[in-house]
Amino acid sequence: MIRNLLIAFGLFFSTAAQAEWFEATSRNFIVYSEGSEQDARDFAAKLERFNYVLRAYHHVTAPPAPNKLRVFLMASGAGVAQMLGAPASSGVAGYYSPGARAQMLVGTRSQRATHAGDLDPESILLHEYTHHFMYRYFPATYPTWYSEGFAEFWGSTRILDNDVIEVGLPAEHRFSTFRSLGWLPIERLLRAHNYQEVGGTNVFLLYAEGWLLVRYAFEHPERRRQLEQYLSLINGGTTYEEAARQAFPDIGRFNSELYDFAGSSRFTSVRLPFRTIDVGEITTRALRPAEQALITHEIKLSQGYPQREAAEFATEVRTIAARFPDDPFAIGLLMEAERLAGNDAPALAAADRLLALQPNNPRALTTKGLIQIGQLRAARSADEASWTAARQLFIRANRVAENDPLVLEAYYDSFVAQGVRPPDGAQNALYSAMELAPSDGELRFKVAADFEQRDMVREAIAVIRPDAYATPHRGNESEDERRRREEREEREREAGRVRHETAREMLARLEEKAGRLPGADQPAAAAAAGAPPRN
Repeated sequence: MIRNLLIAFGLFFSTAAQAEWFEATSRNFIVYSEGSEQDARDFAAKLERFNYVLRAYHHVTAPPAPNKLRVFLMASGAGVAQMLGAPASSGVAGYYSPGARAQMLVGTRSQRATHAGDLDPESILLHEYTHHFMYRYFPATYPTWYSEGFAEFWGSTRILDNDVIEVGLPAEHRFSTFRSLGWLPIERLLRAHNYQEVGGTNVFLLYAEGWLLVRYAFEHPERRRQLEQYLSLINGGTTYEEAARQAFPDIGRFNSELYDFAGSSRFTSVRLPFRTIDVGEITTRALRPAEQALITHEIKLSQGYPQREAAEFATEVRTIAARFPDDPFAIGLLMEAERLAGNDAPALAAADRLLALQPNNPRALTTKGLIQIGQLRAARSADEASWTAARQLFIRANRVAENDPLVLEAYYDSFVAQGVRPPDGAQNALYSAMELAPSDGELRFKVAADFEQRDMVREAIAVIRPDAYATPHRGNESEDERRRREEREEREREAGRVRHETAREMLARLEEKAGRLPGADQPAAAAAAGAPPRN
């Protein structure tokens, strides 16, 4: 399951004994492994092969992502669960964090599932990478059941000797779901935008039947075409209910087909032989002492943490970083932690120390720029020269790191902070940031808000719809329920973020506005850059 905001957890990593970490860098990935250099190298090679298969099967010709995906392999599932603040016995074995600072996978190098019937840890990581791949190359509005079903289908892929790829393997852990929980009518599944709309134990059926439907479409071309039509209708603005009715006019028969398919005694898989897959050069190294000491803090900073933890987190990083006064990694991590805690003076001092070591460090330049912009905003400065000078730091950073979403976002935000309409160049920078991190909800919200300000309402709808449909509908919420929810959201607000209307609330407001525009009967433009992925 994709996690944007993660549950708070105690800062226990600093006192725990840590195994040595190694890094393996390949064409598309940077893999960190706790305790094994060979595991890092092997998994980087496996991810390169898996990425090759996904690109080949789905006919992806777009260039690789400019930023390598980072993958952290912890020694055990217990370590992964701790990063999520979950009990060691919870069975959590991997997750995908899509934030703009650093999109990453966190999993375990263990080869054994925590519980009988669970997915093995490797399959979980391939599942999570499939999410990343889909959102990178096929950004669109997807029902949760399809997103999870698609990832579940490809996550079970096995890469055999001689680069033979086995797909379509039976998901035994999902068959157990059918045995214990029964069946969710397919009509209800196709109407559901997200987990909450099926409710209770039906969430497990959403995963199971989502996988089953994708798996069935894989070997039944007629149903695959209907599924593609359903997804295309949704991305053209059709409601889920109407899309299901149009795409599956025989939905009762389809329900029976899937039900029978779930009870099949034999489940075949397909082997796809590929010519030798060149994974390219893979380099490895042991992490430096500062990186070893702070790697779990790096993970937490990348995945985000509540603002209420920011001061404690900064103290923790400050204590460890003091042991490595000249290490750029330690200084940079301290700089970001101090700024998120609101400690501008030490953050600025750390930025200056980092720039003394690395004069063009893009994150240090960006941090200085953000602090200066914040000071100008607080002073309500009308000195255009000062705003321009602060903005030059982002421009310098962009010259060094043209594909860093945080630099591009900061440049756009500087105009918002000044209270002026961002120029077209800033709008382009923000949109590029969203393309680089398409699953980052905050970037998507900002792009939609920018489009709305420019009277591009239909475009704003297309941008926000993917996030909106993943957000629970609260139409029947009472005033007390709303107040309690907002208090809870404020407690869990991510460090460095401000609260605003939800994506679902924005979509409802934009759709109402669009209904008053000329040609209101025209659907909003699709959010997808291309067709949804086929199976």
